[in-house]
Amino acid sequence: MRRRFATDRLFLGETSLAAPGGVGAIMRSGSVVPVTADVAARRRDLCLLYGRAGTSMVILSLLWSTMEALVAIAAVTALVWGAVLAVRGGLVAGSLVVLVAAAVFGYPFFHLQAGPVPLTADRVLWVLVLVQYVLWRRLGLADPKPLGGAEVAMGLFVGVLAASTFSHDWRIDGGQPAAWLGLFYVMPAGVYWVVRQAQLSERAVMGTFALLASLALYLAVTAVAEVRQLWWLVHPAYVRSAEYAEFFGRGRGPLLNPIGCGFFQGVGLCAGLMWWPRCRRAGKLGLAAFGLLICVGTFATLTRSVWMGTGLALVLLGALTIPRAWRLPVLAIVCVAAALTVATQWEHIMAFRRDRGLSARETASSVTLRPILARVAWNMFRDRPLFGCGFGQYRRASIDYLADRSTPLPLGKAKPFRQHNVFLSLVTETGVIGCGLFVAALLFWARDAWRLWQNRDAPSWARQYGLFFLGVLAVYLPNAMFHEVSIIPAFNLLFFLTAGMTSGLWMSVRPALRRAGSAEAGSLMRRTRHATA
Repeated sequence: MRRRFATDRLFLGETSLAAPGGVGAIMRSGSVVPVTADVAARRRDLCLLYGRAGTSMVILSLLWSTMEALVAIAAVTALVWGAVLAVRGGLVAGSLVVLVAAAVFGYPFFHLQAGPVPLTADRVLWVLVLVQYVLWRRLGLADPKPLGGAEVAMGLFVGVLAASTFSHDWRIDGGQPAAWLGLFYVMPAGVYWVVRQAQLSERAVMGTFALLASLALYLAVTAVAEVRQLWWLVHPAYVRSAEYAEFFGRGRGPLLNPIGCGFFQGVGLCAGLMWWPRCRRAGKLGLAAFGLLICVGTFATLTRSVWMGTGLALVLLGALTIPRAWRLPVLAIVCVAAALTVATQWEHIMAFRRDRGLSARETASSVTLRPILARVAWNMFRDRPLFGCGFGQYRRASIDYLADRSTPLPLGKAKPFRQHNVFLSLVTETGVIGCGLFVAALLFWARDAWRLWQNRDAPSWARQYGLFFLGVLAVYLPNAMFHEVSIIPAFNLLFFLTAGMTSGLWMSVRPALRRAGSAEAGSLMRRTRHATA
């Protein structure tokens, strides 16, 4: 008699393969019988079934691993070509490479523990860009510009942040205050200075618009894919990983934050629209489709401040560019439509399910948290109005104010949270001095952008950049009013980069405009004298 092996026995039951329950019912019954002709036929069916399933799984795993390999290769290639672009494209290109590395290939993608602050691609590239700036200055390839009001305010602001950090216990939480100072303010300030001192040409400006629009397009597709669970479209892989559960179910993108993802999309939308005057009919249709996709992507973030910022930017750009005869009717229609939307959809806007682990009631409670945080900030400001409690010290210092019973607001609910407002965060940690300097820098940047846009004698591409940065401010302010956006990775990096180019462009254009104005005034005076004579 032939020796039987374990494979010659099959778990069978009274239910056949064709019966309801099929294989699952057979496997659950658990009786073991010898192999017969009927059993062998069933075994062949099972082998075919499992073979096909296994083949499908192998094919899917191969496709998946191939996709991951392609993404890794693309990332390495992008970094290599980014380095080449940084050298050949100048300081602006180098700074844009740092921005893309911070937004897409940041800490979750790759990091190397080297001391208290891990090494990441964007941090290494930032150091290289600073070295590049020094070399460009020595070789005469940069465009040094005199200091303006924005630079004075910005320098004093960073100095106040540093003094506030190191005059308090900056070693708490593993040195988090010092790390935040370096990552969220010093790095962006360094990029601000580099792009401001770069040679800002039409090519550099239009290239910046193209890159920001392309980045926004990628983020929009990723955000929609996350919400619709089209995971094969979501890359890098860590974006879809369960390891990063916060905000899961919303359009987070590689920033792992819907506010940051929405801000990048809003800025990219403004950048893409700057190509409108240069496009013909087909190009304008493409830009319209691009704008629609970005709007869908910002909606996929499921973040109200992102919606407000993007909508405000579109209204502002439209108000400044459409003919005056159309301006008032169009704005009136937009305002009426917005009012009707708010009136009819208010409850849904205030309470809807966003995160996968968050109910609609919890979403609504996030709205009621803002007054509580504002009251805590007010109480802290009254005690330390000038210098605040120290940069990065809010969580520790706020504990003393949560037991206040002089207000009906349940202040204890604010314990796990930071301030949800950039300006309240700064005024509590750095006082009126720090917050005032930051607001002053914002006003200087807005003034420079407005001057660029309003000056008819400036080159069209420089005027467009002024208009673009006004749109950036429109996207930034609603998000800054409802979130502490400065601690979102790459958020300040993008904002300060665009601000630095605004200041640098105005400083580049202003002398030529003054010379042109002086020449025109002299010519007018000569004509007047000649006519009088």
